[in-house]
Order: sequence, then C-alpha cells, then structure tokens
Amino acid sequence: MLRLVAALSLVAGFTIFAGGAVAEIVDRGPPYTSDQFLSLVSERVPPGFRQILPEWWAKAPEYLRKRVLASASDKWWPIILCNYMGFKPDAPAGESAQKCEDDWYRNSQRGKSNWTADGQWIGPSEECRKRDKRSKWGELICD
Repeated sequence: MLRLVAALSLVAGFTIFAGGAVAEIVDRGPPYTSDQFLSLVSERVPPGFRQILPEWWAKAPEYLRKRVLASASDKWWPIILCNYMGFKPDAPAGESAQKCEDDWYRNSQRGKSNWTADGQWIGPSEECRKRDKRSKWGELICD
C-alpha cells in the first residue's frame, strides 16, 4: 500500500512539474518548413486526421505541399480538405480549390463572434438578430 501511495505521489509530482516545463510551439507564420508543419499541424486538424497525417504528408503531391507550407496555419485544414474532396488549383473559377478553401474557412469562422476568448457562449448580438440575415440553410449570419 505504501508503495502505491509513493508511486502515485511520484507520478503526480512529475505531472505537476512537467506541465510547467513543456514549451509551446511558436507559430511564426508562413513560409513553413516540413518540420515546422509537422510540429504545428496536430493543433490545426481534426483528431481523426492526426493519426494518418505523417503517412499522408509523405505521399502528398508537391503542388499541395508547397501550397500548404506557403499558407497561414489556420488555413491548412481547408486546403487539405478541399484537395481531398477533389478541388484542384487549375480548375475553372466556380470549381477551384481557392473558392472551396475560402468558402470553408469563412463558414468555419462565421460563429466565432458568438464565443468569448475563454470559451463562453455569448450568442449573436441584438443587432444581428434584428437584421435577421440568413444563409440558404437558415443559419443566422452576423457579418
């Protein structure tokens, strides 16, 4: 029993001290190297994709790797997702990867103003509700 308590205390101590010693990876902005991308990307993509990321990155086409490394890190997931869905950079304007990425990113950021920095829901403003501007799916748009 004494060994168990000692082991738990030791683990708790390491957890407390190691938590303060872990350095956060600094995002200095584009252009990135492959190593910088691989160290930052786990915070920018969904958990399911993190598992296959190293293999995917090794097989990614060169044009896509260059595009990802030259883009801001918050745009990485829209770029990867739109490429996966088949949108290519050389496609006509309405079907281009750029349009898909811009639309996806804009839609993902739309509700950001409804949250505080510490994660509390505040909802849309009174002006937004009165304006009652909606998407084609009925979502309230607060621009």
